[in-house]
Amino acid sequence: MIIVIISIDPSTKFLFDIVDRLKSNSIVFELIEIHPNTDSYKSCLDNIAKLPENTTILFLGHGQDDKIYGGELLDDFPKQPLVKRNEMGIFKNQNLFLLACDSASLIKSSFRIAKTNKAIGFGPLPTEIEEVESDKKLANEGITLETIELFKQAINETVILSLLEYFKDESKDFIFLKDYLNLHLNKRINKAILEDENRNLADLLFNMKNDMVIY
Repeated sequence: MIIVIISIDPSTKFLFDIVDRLKSNSIVFELIEIHPNTDSYKSCLDNIAKLPENTTILFLGHGQDDKIYGGELLDDFPKQPLVKRNEMGIFKNQNLFLLACDSASLIKSSFRIAKTNKAIGFGPLPTEIEEVESDKKLANEGITLETIELFKQAINETVILSLLEYFKDESKDFIFLKDYLNLHLNKRINKAILEDENRNLADLLFNMKNDMVIY
C-alpha cells in the first residue's frame, strides 16, 4: 500500500508534479492532503494511525530537525507541527520517505521512538529565497531565485524517476529507493555541471544527495 501525504500551502504547490506523475504512470496510491485547518491535521493523523503495517508513506512538505509540518495559509493559518519528534511512533512498522527540510536529523534523533521499517530523509532543501537569505553560506554563494526554481524542478525530476523505478518492482526492499535517488541525483549533478554549466545548482543537488540518510 502506498500513501502520499502533501501539506497544502503556496510554497509546496510545485510538489504536486510528483503526485501528477505518479498518477499518469498508473501508480496506485491514496492521497492525503493536509489543508490549513485543525480538522484536516487531525484527519491526517487519524488516517496514518489506521494504516496497515508495511505501508509506504511519502510525505511531501516542510520540516525541521524536530518536526514535520502540515498545511499553511500565510497569515490566516500559520503552519503547525503535524508530527513532532516524540510522536514519530505513529510511523511504527512503516516505510517512510520524508521529502522535507532537515528530515534526516529528525529521523536520526527519533528512530528508536519511530521504529519504522526504514526511513529516508534529507538535509536542508532551500526552495524559497528567504531560506537562502537566512543562510549565510548560501547567500555568499550567490544562489538566485532562478537557481532555486531550477533546484525545485530537479528535486521533482529526480524523485519522480526514483519512485517510478522503485515502484516497478514491489518485491524490492525500501533501501533500493535510496539507491535510485543516488543514481538520478548523480546524473542530474553531472548535467548541471557539464551541460547547464550551473555550479550553484550542482552544489545544491550534491548537498541534497550528501545529506540524505536511511535508517
